[in-house]
Amino acid sequence: MRYLNGLLIVTLLLSGCSTNQEAVLPQPDTSVKQVWNEKMGQGQSPTDLPAGAGSPTRALDAKALARKQSDYARDSYRETQQLFKRLPNPDIVLYVLPHRAGQLPVPGYTTVFPLYERVHYEM
Repeated sequence: MRYLNGLLIVTLLLSGCSTNQEAVLPQPDTSVKQVWNEKMGQGQSPTDLPAGAGSPTRALDAKALARKQSDYARDSYRETQQLFKRLPNPDIVLYVLPHRAGQLPVPGYTTVFPLYERVHYEM
């Protein structure tokens, strides 16, 4: 009898915690796409573009663009090149993953650590 009373109490408590999904998360009258179109496009169709948005002003040359951007591109070889020649001391190249410093994002970067404590440079 005691077991039956305990089971009845647990069942009543658990059924009291159950709710209907519609009561907790009712279905909205509008979809996310409709809200987006209303707020961002002022009711316009998402395919409507501002005047001149679809046509470039000049033709793009992929090779010239790649040459122009190669001076600004980051790579680990350029970042770890040494300006002054070192005497043999193995380097440990470390890549620091992108992270945050407080609220500010810090991009990923590479750095070099010498294996030995002291670094000697050529004269």
